[in-house]
Amino acid sequence: MNFPQLATLTEPEIERNLRGDGLCLHVGSFRCLIRSDTGLLAAPLKFLYRDYPVETSISGFFDFRIHLNKTRNNYWSPWQVKFDWEGNSPFPALVLAHTHPLFEWGLNWCVATASGMQIVIHSAVVEKDGVALVLPGQPGSGKSTLCAALSHAGWRLLSDELTIISQTDGLVQPVPRPISLKNSSIELIRANNQAAELTQPVMDTHKGSIAYARPPGAAVAASAARVPVGYVVFPKFDATVTLGYEPLSRATTLTELMGHTFNVELLGEEGFKALARSISAAKCYAVEYPDLPSILHWVDTICRLEN
Repeated sequence: MNFPQLATLTEPEIERNLRGDGLCLHVGSFRCLIRSDTGLLAAPLKFLYRDYPVETSISGFFDFRIHLNKTRNNYWSPWQVKFDWEGNSPFPALVLAHTHPLFEWGLNWCVATASGMQIVIHSAVVEKDGVALVLPGQPGSGKSTLCAALSHAGWRLLSDELTIISQTDGLVQPVPRPISLKNSSIELIRANNQAAELTQPVMDTHKGSIAYARPPGAAVAASAARVPVGYVVFPKFDATVTLGYEPLSRATTLTELMGHTFNVELLGEEGFKALARSISAAKCYAVEYPDLPSILHWVDTICRLEN
């Protein structure tokens, strides 16, 4: 069934739905019902999710029923915002100004939780020529910044945060979402990608300043197109180095990937075997890089073309 895009709704219409029965947003294969009384979610949704299918007549099954509502401890306390999914939340209440980042973090948590029978890796992932490039990394490694740059340099965004791989066929399930950029990465992407559309930074979160890059419309439209893993690259940004890389064996890569897999204990032996199969034809590297031009050149030459 074809649904209209969120862009067809005005911001006041979005706000009325959020405060009423809810707004149903289709994100990848997930159907999400969103409600909020904060008055601070309609604008970022309109800006970032304008290409996503939406429903305003609320019925049927939802993968997530998400509430972001105002709360406070007493009459004299400042208002805060609380995230809730069916009575659950891994987050404390935050200041109202952090409503939008809390929504993005909460939706990441929902997607990871609901995908528990698939392989869920904490990594960015993009696609080109029918194969996926998986980018795992520790916080501060630059994976989201690199993901944003690649998504505006001919690669299709599959996810900024989560690589979801089917245990059945080893294909990556796209869940394209706004790309989270922190601190110095915000201006770096603005300077290097004229086509990138970013929100204004939200200041003083527990992760510092955060802005979000709007996912390209073509990536949203291709959310159903799953692909195999072609490359696994562990990137590390360091402004003081010259670009260097090391090919990794698939055994080493598998060991490292298990450390980035959220649900490794739930998957057990069969999940381990499924992850091993999914990277059986992948090229695998660790790479250090000093800037975006050098890593983008490396990805599209040595990484993709080296035998």
